[in-house]
Amino acid sequence: MKIIICGAGRVGLSIAGYLSQQDNHITIIDNDMGLISNVVNNFDINGIQGNASQPDVLKRAGADNADVIIAVTDRDEVNMVACQVAHSVFGITKKIARIREREYRDPAWSDLYSRHHMPIDVIISPEEEIAETILNRMIVPGTTNDIDQFENNLHVFGIIATKQNGLSDIMVKNLYYNLRSLEFKILLVIRDNQAITPKEDFLIQDTDEIYFALDRNTLFPFLASLGIEKNKNGPVIICGGGEIGQFLAESIAKNDKTKHQQIIVIENDVNRARVINRQLETALVLNGSALEENILSEANVQNCSVFVSVMNNNENNILAAVIAKKMGAQYTLALSTNKLYNQLLPDQFIDAIINPETITVSKVLRYLRKGRILSVNTLRQGFAEIIEAQVSQNCSIVNIPFKEINLPKNVDIIAVYSKKLAKVIFPKPDMIIEEGDIVSVMSSSKDITQVEKLFSFSIDLF
Repeated sequence: MKIIICGAGRVGLSIAGYLSQQDNHITIIDNDMGLISNVVNNFDINGIQGNASQPDVLKRAGADNADVIIAVTDRDEVNMVACQVAHSVFGITKKIARIREREYRDPAWSDLYSRHHMPIDVIISPEEEIAETILNRMIVPGTTNDIDQFENNLHVFGIIATKQNGLSDIMVKNLYYNLRSLEFKILLVIRDNQAITPKEDFLIQDTDEIYFALDRNTLFPFLASLGIEKNKNGPVIICGGGEIGQFLAESIAKNDKTKHQQIIVIENDVNRARVINRQLETALVLNGSALEENILSEANVQNCSVFVSVMNNNENNILAAVIAKKMGAQYTLALSTNKLYNQLLPDQFIDAIINPETITVSKVLRYLRKGRILSVNTLRQGFAEIIEAQVSQNCSIVNIPFKEINLPKNVDIIAVYSKKLAKVIFPKPDMIIEEGDIVSVMSSSKDITQVEKLFSFSIDLF
């Protein structure tokens, strides 16, 4: 498939890096030759220097026969015009644009992006997506990651093994036995930055990160059995009053599960602090540095239920969350694009790290899916892909016992949502997957083609 990506910044780089692993022909456009060189030198793609909204630049990028354009420059207007030109001049059928300004995304102007005006098939807002992800993570405490599927009926999440939660120094088969009253599945163990698919005699060690799959109704009883309690009713502290912080504060105030908690925002820039103080009626806004003890104490960090750091600096986010944890915050999350900081998770210096690039890539892939693929999520920055797909009548896995399904080596069916029973089912030898059921599959990125063979329909995401 031929894809044009406009913008070689962090978002464009992340999307290009993932899509280059598949059988795609990718060209990236940017005004900055240095950024283009960085992408081209790291991935097998083409680079064009120029303004992505100009027809001649798009033509040089191969827009005449491109299938998809993904406009993710740092300027909304360029992204919008690039999609307009791609549609009107070159007839590109799939157009995705990153639009950050709220005014452009106001539902009152949604007709602006219709086919007859400025045709954009999908609008993505990384800031909103990140805020939504953080909110969902807040609702499921004690986890390093949480992916929901089957319309929130299935959860895939990670937990660090410790002696306190009973997950350390125990064999997988014994863990299943000890928690036999709760149905769950162990998917993956991450140890020393390596992913392991554990067998029954696998011994879980202290600081291993274990990924489980659970039905939504079993989730909180399961966490409680490990001594992981729901977040206490203390305040929610957000460090960083930028777009992400503001979106998050607004989302917390609207959500039924969190709207009763006090929201405190710490913003270092006095002018920005004044702006969000006017706009966030339900939040207390403090002007100061989240790295200063007196500011954190004033925000009551020692009694807070959730501490979220979403400033514009990876290191400051991590450091603020680590300090907050030391001062008594129950659950800490930090925004970071640096994979090295994931090494802090096993030692529990911090509870969860949110990678904005992974979130954006997952959302883009979801919109680019073809056929019956419902969602694609990257697990922990590339350790595995969690794919949600609907079963059609011609799938190779339909209407036969599960024990007779020939699963590829690196592909695993996590769970099935039965259309007939309206419930999550974990695979059993005699289980029959029926047409219309939804299946959750775990695969490595390089084995996506194996999933294609398994389902007997193209899961080429384009």
